[in-house]
Amino acid sequence: MQRLILAAAAAAAIAAPGCASARQGPDLFADADLNRDGVITLAEFQEARGARFDKLDRNRDGVVRMSDFPSFIHASPRGQQLQRMIGMADANQDGALTRNELLKSPAVAFTAADVDRDGRVTAAEAAAARAKTEQMRAAR
Repeated sequence: MQRLILAAAAAAAIAAPGCASARQGPDLFADADLNRDGVITLAEFQEARGARFDKLDRNRDGVVRMSDFPSFIHASPRGQQLQRMIGMADANQDGALTRNELLKSPAVAFTAADVDRDGRVTAAEAAAARAKTEQMRAAR
């Protein structure tokens, strides 16, 4: 049971960018503010992405695949998000996402939140991104 809960939490951690509530997953912007100064740089965001990848790579083989997760996750909304994320970042389209592929893929959540394009996401920008994400989810 604990393994299933950890797998679900791990899938949510990497697949739900910008989620603010515990119901929907972690707040990736809060987690990315590594020095807790209220501003997230792209370097901080990327470091947090790498750390989330490392949590997902439970068998430490350097690769995250959908087959690494229990089958019940595959059909869940979180599993579908994870599958989309793997597909978008999987540069060689082999169905396996490496840490390097993830880090080289566009930081879409960061770019979307950085509205003034100064390379930093402020608390206000992160809050606006969260609100927009919540609006989009509510509209589904």
